Amino acid sequence: MDNLGPPPLPPGWTEHVGPGGQHYYYHVSSQQSTYIRPLPSFSAFPTTPAVAEAGRKKKERPLVKTPIPGTEWLRVKTTEGNIFYTHKGRKESHWVVPEEIRDAVDALEHAESRGAEQAQSQQQHLNITEAELIQQEQHTEVERVKAELAGAAKRKPEETTPLEEVIITKRPRTEEVKESDDEVTEDEHDAGEEKESRKAAAHLAAEAGEKEMKEASPATVEGEEAGVNKAKEKPQLSIPDRVDLSLEEAKALFKTLLREKDINPLHPWDTSLPIFVSDPRYVLLPSVSARREAFDEYCRDRARELRQQTVKKEKAEGSPKEEFEHLLVEEVKSTRCSWTDFRRTWKKDRRFYGWGRDDREREKRFKEFLKELGERKRAAAEKAEADFFSLLRESGLAQPGSLWKDIKRELSHDPRYDAVGSSSLREELFNTFVKARLGSLTNDKSGSIKDNEEMFKATETREEDSQHRKLERKQRALKEREEKVRVERGRVEAEIGRSRVDLNKEESEREFRTLLTDAIRDPQLTWDAALQELQIDPRFIHSALPGDRQLRIFHAYMNQLRAKHLSNLHALFESHTPSLATVFSMLPIESLSKALPATKLGLDVIDLEREFEKWQRERTHEARNAFDDMLSENAFVDFWGRLGKLGGEGIDGGVKADDLGEGEGEGFGGTVDMKALAKNVDLDDIVKVLKNDKRYIVFDHVPEQRERWIRDASSIYTVKHSYQSDVVRLRKIVINSLYSNRDVFLRELISNANDALEKLRIVSLTEKGVWDGTSPLNVTVKAERDATGKGGRIIITDTGIGMSAEELATNLGTLAKSGTSDFLATVEGEESSANTNLIGAFGVGFYSSFLVADKVTVASVPPKSSNNPNPIQSIFSSTADESSFEIFPDPRGNTLGHGTEITLVLKADALDYLAPSNLMKLIHHHSSFSTAFPIYLWNEVEEEIPVEEAEAAPTPEKVLVGRWEHVNSQPPLWTRDPKTVSDEEYHLLYQATFKDFRKPLAWSHFTGDSGSGVSFRAIIYVPSYLDETFFSKPLESNSRDVKLLVKHVFITSDLGEYNLPKWASWVRVIIDAEDLPLNVSREMLQSSAFLKQIRGIVVRRLIQLFTKISEEDPEKFAEISKVYRTVLKLGAAEDQKNRGKIVPLLRFDTNQRNTTSLDDYVKNKKQGQKQIFYLADMGKPVSHLAGSVFVEKLDARGYEVLLLNEPLDEILVQTLRTWKGFKFQDVAKAGLDFGDDTEEDKDVMADLQEKYAPLLEWLKFEAQEVVRDVVLSHRLVTSPCAIVADNNGLTANIQKLISATNRGVEREDFMQTMMKKQKVLEINPRSPLIEGLLHRVETIASDDEEKDRNLEELREVASILVDSALVRSGFEVADSNKFLSRVDRVLRRSLGVSEAAPTDDTVKPAPPVDPEMPDETFEDQEQQLFNTPDWLEDQGFKVEIEEIDDEGNVVHDEL
Repeated sequence: MDNLGPPPLPPGWTEHVGPGGQHYYYHVSSQQSTYIRPLPSFSAFPTTPAVAEAGRKKKERPLVKTPIPGTEWLRVKTTEGNIFYTHKGRKESHWVVPEEIRDAVDALEHAESRGAEQAQSQQQHLNITEAELIQQEQHTEVERVKAELAGAAKRKPEETTPLEEVIITKRPRTEEVKESDDEVTEDEHDAGEEKESRKAAAHLAAEAGEKEMKEASPATVEGEEAGVNKAKEKPQLSIPDRVDLSLEEAKALFKTLLREKDINPLHPWDTSLPIFVSDPRYVLLPSVSARREAFDEYCRDRARELRQQTVKKEKAEGSPKEEFEHLLVEEVKSTRCSWTDFRRTWKKDRRFYGWGRDDREREKRFKEFLKELGERKRAAAEKAEADFFSLLRESGLAQPGSLWKDIKRELSHDPRYDAVGSSSLREELFNTFVKARLGSLTNDKSGSIKDNEEMFKATETREEDSQHRKLERKQRALKEREEKVRVERGRVEAEIGRSRVDLNKEESEREFRTLLTDAIRDPQLTWDAALQELQIDPRFIHSALPGDRQLRIFHAYMNQLRAKHLSNLHALFESHTPSLATVFSMLPIESLSKALPATKLGLDVIDLEREFEKWQRERTHEARNAFDDMLSENAFVDFWGRLGKLGGEGIDGGVKADDLGEGEGEGFGGTVDMKALAKNVDLDDIVKVLKNDKRYIVFDHVPEQRERWIRDASSIYTVKHSYQSDVVRLRKIVINSLYSNRDVFLRELISNANDALEKLRIVSLTEKGVWDGTSPLNVTVKAERDATGKGGRIIITDTGIGMSAEELATNLGTLAKSGTSDFLATVEGEESSANTNLIGAFGVGFYSSFLVADKVTVASVPPKSSNNPNPIQSIFSSTADESSFEIFPDPRGNTLGHGTEITLVLKADALDYLAPSNLMKLIHHHSSFSTAFPIYLWNEVEEEIPVEEAEAAPTPEKVLVGRWEHVNSQPPLWTRDPKTVSDEEYHLLYQATFKDFRKPLAWSHFTGDSGSGVSFRAIIYVPSYLDETFFSKPLESNSRDVKLLVKHVFITSDLGEYNLPKWASWVRVIIDAEDLPLNVSREMLQSSAFLKQIRGIVVRRLIQLFTKISEEDPEKFAEISKVYRTVLKLGAAEDQKNRGKIVPLLRFDTNQRNTTSLDDYVKNKKQGQKQIFYLADMGKPVSHLAGSVFVEKLDARGYEVLLLNEPLDEILVQTLRTWKGFKFQDVAKAGLDFGDDTEEDKDVMADLQEKYAPLLEWLKFEAQEVVRDVVLSHRLVTSPCAIVADNNGLTANIQKLISATNRGVEREDFMQTMMKKQKVLEINPRSPLIEGLLHRVETIASDDEEKDRNLEELREVASILVDSALVRSGFEVADSNKFLSRVDRVLRRSLGVSEAAPTDDTVKPAPPVDPEMPDETFEDQEQQLFNTPDWLEDQGFKVEIEEIDDEGNVVHDEL
């Protein structure tokens, strides 16, 4: 048998060699593969009990439950022999014996051990009989094995394969999924995996047994009997007993297996599996998923180890600094090389990052190398020049009068010639040498060498100076580049930081979703219930996600889980619903209600019916859409339907009749009417085409409705119409209803003038003749009053592109015709249009002039050009009420040169605009920054000029003098680079825009993007004062301080619901956006998204500005904090989103320093301190708070206490609660903890407590109406007592806040009353007053009369003590009259005055009633307000009053 080879393979099996060198076998027809050699089919061996038991072995389950006497606990023994204890009522289990039943378990085990001893004694009597039976069974088994081995060769291939030769294969997954698969639980899946693992182990054991049988010698019966006995003792397919290992231990052994096999961490699971699947340690882990997880962990750890080994090996091969130096030498060849480019190129190279602590050190070495490289190059250049001079001397060709171009060919072959890199430098050196040579000829030969050397030295000196200047320029340029690189690097690092935060956030979200997938299976689970399961998982404990984000992800996951179960439920509905006519009562309701989707979703019968009806409606809607698609897709219905919809009748209606010949067609006339034929197409013909379509069959239950749908689809007639408009009415709507404020007319006309000037500038770039570049481009505005004084006109003139007669008719005579939009379309893509400021977009701005004018006349002429060499000035004339306009040549001729002049004849109610001050106000308000071209306004003022007379002195005479005033002289600074704008320019812009002549405290000039694609520029100003109405009108925000502009044109100051928050409403902002979705009147935004984004950007920039100032200029920030400290506290309390950034900007007074921040306070904390101490009492000065009774011990011990005296302070502290892990502690409230108490301190306090027990009990009884308890104090030093609020009580400051509100004044609820009573009286045991009071309480006389008198005095002293403690602690005394009466009695006794001594209470009575009434005299209200004293009037003092508008401008009422 030893010489026999392996048995032949069964039919269909082939042998192959795998990637690891192992042999495997493949079956073609079944597509099965195995690493175990398949054997031909033999008759099956009888299965031994051990093998059968191993095949049937399943998941560990409870086997024996033993009640523990006297308890509700059970001892459970499992099928694997493990024991655990469970409680039926509490539903909890333990693997170890609980302490509460340990004695009972010991008693039970003792009883069981005694029973086992008795059973063992009985078993000994049966051992002899069992031994004989075993010998007989062994003999029988040997004979059976012999018989089977003898007949093994006669087995046929067709026989079934025995259990010992079962081949474990991996079959391809099929798409057939049974309905019951959805109901397989995860436990059954794990059990299946464990069963497969044990099955594989059994197969490996069978293979090993088979190999041993083949190697065994059949020569002797003894060997066979020994083999049989061995098989008897150890079954052939035995499975190792279950190893009692934890999951971590099993995973460690599995990883050891992988490490021993040297598994490549880069190979996937399927590739590596054949290498270690046959090892017994493979089955230590309970499931395939656990093995895969351990395999992945091994791959990660192993890859990391290999990478670390590689790095260590590379580091050991060479010094990191030497490699970095070598990299510099190899790659940096020019001194112009920048650090940014070098770092970007080599940052991933080990030679780059292997040396240096950080980039700063590497950058420093890089710059030093550049300097060294520059020195080497400079030395090389000097040597090359000296060698070149030597070459010229040696050659003898450089003689006076010789030319460089003649001799350079003779020198080019010498290496010293090429050493000078520049040809111009060679020529310059040659000329220098020739001049020196010429000078040397005039001197003696003996002194020639010396003179030449001096000349060369002078030349070298000049060259050195030149090189020095070049070096300085290079260094300055290098510094500028380094600054730009530093700024760019900061920006890139900030972006990288944000990207890392986003990446970490995505990883955390992905891990949290995986946690939910692993832990949550119930779609009805709530967040609170899920927390109990999630909190035990380390992935939840260490998650970096905030709570609200976790909650949103949880709800999204639960929605997905419910959607999954709903999808399964809908699949069940579909399986029981053959058609759309099926109703809920026809379904198997009982089985559906017990199905897994319904039970998971917790749906009862009513909920199932509701869900079924909803699903049926959605299904019907989808079927209806599919039916319509069927009708539109069908060519038959489409053709006849469209043919029937054509307009006209018969042949004359446009449908050509086909010529079918004589005797054919309708009426045998030879023609056919296709339209008539289409109308006669029967419905049955269409049904015959559609009846086999599933989309048609699905509506068999509603045939009438289906027929109506088909008829509608084939017989709908549609007619297209063009929109019409009443131009006259539309024009009136534009004039009268488009704009809400007629002040915008001047803004629109100036914007049109700007566009005309901008067009001229752009056109002149391509056609030089239209503008010579020197003639002025401007806009002028002039108001003229009629001679009668009853009317007037306004003339707006620009020197822009102008318009011809045709353009006047097109642009002004057509509504919504935007000439600017057409112009932009023509120049789009050209370089000249890249930097333009064209405003117009809608084509209706011109018609705003009719808001104030009855008649508008426009005179315009275009410039001379190649297309129009002789332009004619034309006039456009129209009135507000006419429905037509006139255009005619200007009889004045060409008075403009080029440009446009608009004359507005004002209405009777618009004559206010004739005042230059009003026009100036409109220009300042809307158009001061809208154009870069100057705007001039004609203004006339009275001036006194001397008039000379014949025989008298000259007398002054007032005359009107007119001049053009430049209105928009202030440029839009926000369009410039902040580095080029001076502080004075920022101040002037602030004064001109906001009419505030006090310098702002700070400003921020920046450019940004709103996040929605809209770029803008802005300047934020911090005023030097806070408006007095800020706190007096808490619900109002000053919208005048925000100026929103679009393309430099003012749009609005009202941000609506997106106004800045109250705490930041004082900031003054100029925002200029490139483009925004405006309405036609350009008075408001179409979309509010930009306003919402702007609000966040302004608040963020303001906080950044304050933060930067606080870090760089503390003195300036102290000035800002002096003005805005209360506002910042309001922001920290209200703005939850930015609270973490605002709180570090807050400054507080303390008992140790004038101002400090919370961060500085935390840095100054004492050892063991876990609280932030503060004392709040609004309205009191800081010095008063520093001397408070609550602060005296804290101050004496050196603790810092925040002293808060503003109403917002208490609200802020209650809002924050904690800061950087430190809890805020009111020192006027219970709970004060120094954090350094020792056991000795506690013992001392206990002794004092025992000593003062009588006084505490007596005071508690006497003061029970005022305080809840009386205790010994550890916060007092010199004061005898104080009253503090309990943990649930109200401090004196909070009571003041409540009383200051209307609700506090009107009434108090029950809870508020109870909280006010939660006070504690703390007495100082070291105070002499308290010690004396204790002595009096203990030594009251025994005599009743004397005792009563002493007790009454003692009570009076105690009352005064408690009331004074109330006053000292900031509380109010309940009855101040009684308190003062007690003090009066004490003072009398101390001064020796009798307490019963009366006080003289006689007073003078009032006079009798006066029946006469006083005279009613009324004074002018303005005189009452501005009444000057007589002594000022005597000195000529006068008061003049001027009216100021909302913008701060003086209103002139000349009319």
